[in-house]
Amino acid sequence: MNFKQLEYFAAVAEAGSISGASRQLHVAQPPVSRQLAMLEDELGACLFLRTNKGVELTEAGHCLYQQSRQMFQSLRTMADSVREVGAGVRGQLKVGVIYSNVQIATTLLKDYHEKFPQVELYVRMGSPGDLLDDLSRGELHALFLRSQSERASGLQEQVLGEDPLELVMRKDTDPAPGQESVPIRALQGTPMCLLRSDDLWDYGRDLLAECRRAGVSPHVVCHCYDTPMEMQMVQEGFGVGFLPKSIAAAHPGAPVYTKPVLEFSARSYPILVWENDPYQAGCVQQFLDLASAWRTDR
Repeated sequence: MNFKQLEYFAAVAEAGSISGASRQLHVAQPPVSRQLAMLEDELGACLFLRTNKGVELTEAGHCLYQQSRQMFQSLRTMADSVREVGAGVRGQLKVGVIYSNVQIATTLLKDYHEKFPQVELYVRMGSPGDLLDDLSRGELHALFLRSQSERASGLQEQVLGEDPLELVMRKDTDPAPGQESVPIRALQGTPMCLLRSDDLWDYGRDLLAECRRAGVSPHVVCHCYDTPMEMQMVQEGFGVGFLPKSIAAAHPGAPVYTKPVLEFSARSYPILVWENDPYQAGCVQQFLDLASAWRTDR
């Protein structure tokens, strides 16, 4: 039993005659009759009763017709699914995100999900090195990193916008209450929680260097191993942090807010990174196309 035999069989069942089926199929009647005879021989069952008006399905014929209709529907569904995957409407998108890009990543992914709701999203948070390893192994399609990240050669990247670096504080640790920005001299003796001196991002080093140029000596009470720990220490009131502004936005309800340093303007650049692969899945390419026209400072 093959697909052509079932196709001819279903056409005869629906047309009620071999002649009617042959016209619909644009095939001469003898090949249709021959395929039906071969199908009945293989199944060992009579599928049609021949009448003066045409043919009628037997009980065995009804059974085969119902199951063949289900099969044809499954084939159509399968073909539609493959087309949708190829067009990027369905599939799986796997992305990696560093902590400081959570707000940016979720905003872009929300835009993408609204356009392609049937694409499954897989999101992993990790360090730049671990995420880059996963990308090289093909376990992730794209990464949300920062422009200072060390990256392997051959990767493509898209700058997603500018993210100002600002002081992160609680009301009781604010060095300039009532002011929209913090004068750098207000940082004299201010308790601060900064990333460790050898951290990849340089946020704390840049601020401390500016303070030294201004003759200001902040009091660094905690050198944090990573950004999540710095945010936790700031939230607990240990001191003021210095991080990309978007990080505070990723903690709605937390007792923290940000202010710029009056005399010191600094920027960090969130980027999207991916492998240069001309055979990206449709849903991945749709995501990259969306990211290319998307910026955080829209």
